[in-house]
Amino acid sequence: MSQTRVFVVAPSPVMRAGLRSMLAAADGSEVEVVGEAAALSGMDPTLSETDVVLVADEELLEEAGLAFAEDARQALLLFAEDESAVGRLRSLSVKGWGVVPPDASPEELVAAVVAVGQGLIVLPADLAGRLLGEPAAEPVEELSEPLTARERQVLGLLGAGLPNKQIARELGISEHTVKFHVSSIYARLGVSNRAEAVGRGARYGLISL
Repeated sequence: MSQTRVFVVAPSPVMRAGLRSMLAAADGSEVEVVGEAAALSGMDPTLSETDVVLVADEELLEEAGLAFAEDARQALLLFAEDESAVGRLRSLSVKGWGVVPPDASPEELVAAVVAVGQGLIVLPADLAGRLLGEPAAEPVEELSEPLTARERQVLGLLGAGLPNKQIARELGISEHTVKFHVSSIYARLGVSNRAEAVGRGARYGLISL
């Protein structure tokens, strides 16, 4: 599976180093940090090599309209605590976008990065509930072959960004068995990699990101 290339934008070197550490602390095979800057205006030379721009401060979005060209191929992921930035994110011509809370775990951050890189919208459950003003609707589609309880557990841990070895430890099964379940999940969902499985699982309401 190809890596999701991430550009980190944060106002201070300490914040940028912290975000790099979070991305490295999870399954490092899924993401690659290709650059960093203190502001969106400082990332122009490497923008073409970037899949996801990770922004640590909502105030930096003031430059977003200038940094991203119309029909941009990049996605944008923002650290934020409330819905105030959602309208601005929705107005941008980006591939995908999302919001993660400041207390997100490294695994949650990586899962969100991969998801927006695939063109999805990622919101914390409580924020999505406030924006929708009602409980999430049941998925309109159903799988022809529903996932087993164990497969749903494995899919949930995939969504959390855990590698196969850690999933095996979490569930008390062998890594070989995890690979078997992952292959079965791919077949049932009609996908070929983790990112697609997480995205398809979210669309069917099997997991939440």
